[in-house]
Order: sequence, then C-alpha cells, then structure tokens
Amino acid sequence: MNVFNHKRPLRRDTYDLAGALLEFLDRMKAQGQGEAAPCEPDRFALLLTGPAALRKVPGIPGAMGADRLFLCGRDGGDAAAVREHCRKLYGADDAEGLAAFAEAEYNTQNDYTQFRSFWKGRPCFDVNALDERGKFLFTACKDFAELLAPIAGRKGFFAFDCAERLGMWRAALAAGIITEEEFWKKARPLASAASDRYDSFLEYAAGYLCGACYDMFRGQMAEEGKVDKEEMRRYVELNCRVLEQLLTGPWQAAAWYKRPPKQYKLAPGQMRQLLTGYEGGDKVACIASDRITVDGMPVGYLYREAPLDPNAPDSGWRIFAGDESPDYMADAAHFEFYHLNTICNYDDSILELLNTPAPAAFRRAGDGWQQEER
Repeated sequence: MNVFNHKRPLRRDTYDLAGALLEFLDRMKAQGQGEAAPCEPDRFALLLTGPAALRKVPGIPGAMGADRLFLCGRDGGDAAAVREHCRKLYGADDAEGLAAFAEAEYNTQNDYTQFRSFWKGRPCFDVNALDERGKFLFTACKDFAELLAPIAGRKGFFAFDCAERLGMWRAALAAGIITEEEFWKKARPLASAASDRYDSFLEYAAGYLCGACYDMFRGQMAEEGKVDKEEMRRYVELNCRVLEQLLTGPWQAAAWYKRPPKQYKLAPGQMRQLLTGYEGGDKVACIASDRITVDGMPVGYLYREAPLDPNAPDSGWRIFAGDESPDYMADAAHFEFYHLNTICNYDDSILELLNTPAPAAFRRAGDGWQQEER
C-alpha cells in the first residue's frame, strides 16, 4: 500500500531512503484519522509549524506547541536568549535578515519545481550555462530529489519550507523581533498555500519528510561534496519519530483546514468567446487577482513578463484591479491562473493590449490605458 497513487516507480536508492519513508508513511496511514475536530484557520497555521514547534528553543520553556503563540514578555521567556538563538541559527536577529534567510534556505520547493521540468523533458533553463561546480551540484540534487519523487509527487517539498518558516517566525515573535500582527501577515499566506496544496496532515508529513531529507542532502553536498549515509539514516529516524508524535497527537485530533470555495462574479455559462486577434498561440494563461474575479472590480493595472517556464502555456500577463494592498499581494491565495478569455469577460478593455510583447505594463487612465515602464 502506498501513500499516494503515483506513476513514478521507486528508483534504485543507494541511501535506502525512499523505502524507509514509505514504510513509515504507510504505517501512519494504516492507523487512520479517526474523529477529528474542525480546525480554525489560525490554529491550523500553528499546527503546520509541525516539527519546528516541538524543538527546544533557548529562552522558551518547553516547546512552542500548537495551542497559542508564545511571547517572552507575556509568558515568562528570555527574549535575549531567543534572539541569540535566531542569530546563531538564522544568521540574523531582525525581520529583514530573517526574511532573506528564509528565501535563501527554506526554498526546497523552488528546486523541486525546476527538477520536475527536467524530468518531464522540458527543462526550464540550460544546465550547460552553469559552471562545472554548479552543474555537479544541480545534477546531484536533481538525482537525489528524483528518489523522493514517488513520495512527494506533484505536491513537492513545500511542507518543509512552510513548517520551517513558521517556526522561524514564531521564534522571532517570541523574542519581540516582530509583532503579533506582523507574524500573522507572514503565517496566514503560508497556511493558505499549504491548505490548497495538500489534503491531509499525512500528505503534509510526507512533503515535510522529503523536503527535510533533500535540504540535508543539498547542504552537505554544497559544503563537502558528499553525504554521510549514516547521518542521513539517523536524521530520517529522528524526523519519523517527531512526525509520529504529531500524527498520533495534535495532527490526529484536528481536521485538515480547507478554505471555503471562492464565489466568482461570473458563472461558466456567462462566458463568451472574446479573445480574438490574439497572436500568442497556446500561451493563453494569465494570473489575475480575486479583486477582479471575486469582487467584480475592473482591471486597473496589468503587466507582461517573460514566463518562468517557457514550456508552460503562460502568456506572462499578470492582471490586477490596481488597489491591492501589500498584504493582499503577499497572499498567493488571492491569485489564480485563468484563461485570458475568462479575464476578457470580466473586462474586455484589455483586449487591445494583449499582443504587446514583454516587458510591458499598463495602468488605467480615464477611459483608456497609459503604458508604463516595466
């Protein structure tokens, strides 16, 4: 019995890794979910901290857990010790430095997305453009990630990035580096993305395990050019013990949170074929804001960029109402891929702009459009 219905067979694994992970995950699956209480969005975000919430943080008595946020000034912790912990572990004790660390280190999903383009035979960049060391590291990491692909599937390693970022920001909050309001601005978009990507805590655990193993492999390969198999085995065993504690405890007691479905202003039956004269061929996908498709606002700003994946049907158009706040923009849950024809049904005034090559940007000006630098 496998955790996921995947098509990729297990590859020969010199680390004896994939089989061990599958055995653990299948054992957890066999135990079943049982009765689970509905989970509110903010508690769900704390639960997603996962293993990071069970680690000992100097200056915080016990573990952070999932019941509430810990603040040293309120709950009797040592803010200076937590701040020093952040300096040692993350190389920063300010919000800007911590954000930079997260982008640089907790980014395993970005790597996985690149690898998938190579596995599918449609590479998103030319690996020969890398120098010899870069090519060696990329190939080694890609091959290792492929060992985990039967488990991670299309959902990838995001759970690891999510949990570790949440743990980092909870420590920052405890130390007073960020406010509670700032914490939730960072945590809620992560929780929304996890809710959309996964369907259960077991799937989330699988993604975390795969991402954690990949992160360790990537780090050791970058520093030493090789990986200690025994150290990897111990690391897997440790993470499995921690995840079993979660899957038979707080994660078993709570139901996976799913956001209510969006209520779009236009129903499928109201769509008309408006995309005429478009010269982009099959590149008909765009990203648009809920301010347009859910709230019914007209398009106020749009720009076109080169798609990250040249093999995808992405036109490069990004379309907004123009009044989205920075906090709104930071939450990926407010945006989706749509067919350009769909957005033309919401506002057909953009039709005249869609053949403009990238880079391009337009802002609504009265009854027309004003082109801007991009």
